[in-house]
Amino acid sequence: MHDWGATTRQVRSLLLYLAAWCPFVLLYALLVAYTAGLPTSVAILASVRTVGLGALLGLAVREYAQRDPWPTPLSFAFAIRHVAGAALYAGVWAGLILVMMWLDLRSWNRVFVVSSSWIGWQGFNGVVLYAVVAGLTWMGVASRRSQEMEAQRHEADALRVRAELEALRGRLDPHFLFNTLHSLMALARLDPARTEMALGQLSDLLRYVLDSKRGAREQVQLADEVHLVRTYLALESLRYGDRLRVTIDIEEDALDFVVPSLTVQPIVENAIRHAIAPRADGGHIAVSARFEAESLVLTVADDGPPAAAPSSSTGVGLDALRRRLRLLYGVRARVDASHGASGFTVTVHVPA
Repeated sequence: MHDWGATTRQVRSLLLYLAAWCPFVLLYALLVAYTAGLPTSVAILASVRTVGLGALLGLAVREYAQRDPWPTPLSFAFAIRHVAGAALYAGVWAGLILVMMWLDLRSWNRVFVVSSSWIGWQGFNGVVLYAVVAGLTWMGVASRRSQEMEAQRHEADALRVRAELEALRGRLDPHFLFNTLHSLMALARLDPARTEMALGQLSDLLRYVLDSKRGAREQVQLADEVHLVRTYLALESLRYGDRLRVTIDIEEDALDFVVPSLTVQPIVENAIRHAIAPRADGGHIAVSARFEAESLVLTVADDGPPAAAPSSSTGVGLDALRRRLRLLYGVRARVDASHGASGFTVTVHVPA
């Protein structure tokens, strides 16, 4: 299939290249008209012919410069190659101008007489223009490489973060599933109605994770995340009972806000693992969301002791969450974590 985008870029590049020679055509025409006393129309025609040759030869210079880009560090062989290239470009251009003059005058003697006063300057101009064309080409190549490297880095970051998200979506703690099923088996003998409700909640939880994985949804409404958290906490309460105390405070206006999927639940899971499960008396987890300075602020706080605070390498991994947010929002988003005597707190800032 033909790449029309690449063709369009090539045509645009060629047009810009030719347009860049137009000022030189006008300058050359003014010099010819002034020094030789030729009519303006004749001077412009001569300028187009002369500069046009330089522009056409310059296409070869562009191609050569693209094939032999500026090295880092600069090498002696590279300098020699392009000094020779500049001399060749200037010599061929001057030679073609002399041939055109011969076609007009039909006398090499007259050509040499007429050109003797400016042929040296023509050669100098050729060297200078070679340097300009090659230099601009090298700058373009460097810029393009930089953009490609940045795009590749961005793509690599996106793939890495997406892989982390897929791993997160595909993961439900086996211990959580085992403990939940064990709790359901025990509950079935005592309260069939509550067991049926809990099975429905487990089904909702699994469906959310599986639907997210199949649909590759990276962003959802906060209401969906809150529903997932409530479902997850309801199932965990089968195991922990009164040891798990939860407060959820979400501003009504925030429920429609779009956030990265699986942002809140893994943080809550970490809080249960590190602040609730190890303690005989359990603890309290507070989940909140509010708007603050054109950002949605999500907070998950527990009252566990400092020793129970998770490190950056455990649980969901706050670094992974930071990378996801940075990929989606840049520096406008951030994740703050703090722990002290009152417990461990994770605060997520999502820009509006």
